[in-house]
This record gives sequence, C-alpha cells and structure tokens, in this order.
Amino acid sequence: MSDRKERIEAFYRFLWPFLAADKSEYAYLDESPGGRPASEFLGEIPARRGIGAGSRLVDVGCGKGKQLVELGKRLGCDLIGVDPLEQNLELAAERVRKESLQQRVILRKGSIEKLPLEDASVDFVWCLDMFNHVEDIEGALAECARVLKPGGSMMNCSAVGTDLLEPREARRVTDRLGINLDTLSQERMAAAFQAVGLRIVEYGTTTDEGSPFLEVFDDDMARHALRFGKMRRSRSRMTARLGQEAFDILSAYDEWNIFLLLGKTTYGVWVLERVRS
Repeated sequence: MSDRKERIEAFYRFLWPFLAADKSEYAYLDESPGGRPASEFLGEIPARRGIGAGSRLVDVGCGKGKQLVELGKRLGCDLIGVDPLEQNLELAAERVRKESLQQRVILRKGSIEKLPLEDASVDFVWCLDMFNHVEDIEGALAECARVLKPGGSMMNCSAVGTDLLEPREARRVTDRLGINLDTLSQERMAAAFQAVGLRIVEYGTTTDEGSPFLEVFDDDMARHALRFGKMRRSRSRMTARLGQEAFDILSAYDEWNIFLLLGKTTYGVWVLERVRS
C-alpha cells in the first residue's frame, strides 16, 4: 500500500468515528482556548511601568478617544491625544467632555512622524493598532523616543506576519488597506526599536499559547469569514451595489481579519523603554 493510501485510510478511520461520537467528544473544540480581551492586558502595561497620578501619557493615533478615556480613568494620569484627522479629534473631545476629563486631557493634531510635543516631555507612549500604516519606521520610532523622558516607556501593539503568510496574498491585501509590509516583520521592527534607542522589555503575541498577551477570539472573527465568502460568491451583485472600490476595500478588510483567524498574522505587543543616555 502506498503512503498516500495509508494516509487516506488513517484519515477516515479517525474522522468518521470521531464525528459520529457523542457531541461531548467534539465540544471541547468549541471552547475558548483561554486568554483575555485586549483591553485588559494592554491596559495593565502602563501601570506596570509606573504610570499613575502625576505621570504624562500620549496616545499616538488616538482616533475617537476610546482608549484615551479608558486609560485616563484607569491610571489617573495626565493625557495627550494626538491624531492627524480633525474629525477624530472632535469626536474625541466630545467623549472627553462626557467623561468629565477635560482637566487632564489635551488633544493635538499631528502624526507619529512629527509629534507636536517637546523633547523628553512624556512618561509613556501608547501606540495601539496603527503602526502598520507607518511609512518611515525608524523616523516614527525616533519621534516616540524623542518625546519620552529617559527611562520612559512605550507600548506598541501592531500586526506581524507568521510563516503561514504568503508574500503574494500579503501584498494583495495590504495594498488595499494602506499597510506597510515591512511593519509585518518582527525582525524588522525589533531592529528599528534598537536603532532608535528603545529597549524591548517585554514581547508576546495575542495568539501564541502561553503568551501573557493571549487574546480571546469573539464571534466577529467568524463573521468576517462568512462575509468574505458571500461577497466573493455574489461579486457582480455586490459590486453593482457598492461600487468596485468599496467592494475591493471591504474584501481586503475581511480577508485581513481572516488572516488573523487562520494564524497567518498575529498582533505583536512590545513593551519598550527609552535607553538612558
């Protein structure tokens, strides 16, 4: 018997009895493998690095201010939200007012490539799920290091590729989403941190078993797979309804999230310290 036939027989000898067994035999595959929501373990990082009342934290790419407000309530520190989009800053300002945090929050228009802050003026740089859009990796990180006080800390959480991610599919999706492929390399990021004087204190991913940053999957991840499949099977109808550009962007967005579900990408969490000069 050939090796292929032996593998086929072994596959079906296992599969059919397993699927036919009592459902409890299969149920453990539907259980959560553990982990926590990202907001829990990420929010603990500044406190571990000594951030509290009297400290100053900048949220780079603060968006609508959700994380900014949560960090303010959790840590009791002073905060600066920086974002390049005026509409985001307006929404963030509204959120800050609703939470009565105006006395501790400053909002400024700017980008990670040119932060509107003085040298050595903050204790912590918070950078969540935005670094993959950065074009000049060293330049952006040098800005983060510049505004940090000596011994200050940074948290960067951004996507990295795994050995399952094929270059061709990576380019297809990242081009549509404005993602810099170089930022998906853990080695490239580690070298850039070192080059600008940011020492890696902690590192882990959100998907690797045993990582302190292991994150639970939610049902939304499965929805991306279903939406992607439905869009591909009704391409003409969806394109007519949405337009070609919107169809391409939404397809890329869903596929990007499927990469995470399949383990083609993960999110790396770096805790960094500015090297004292």
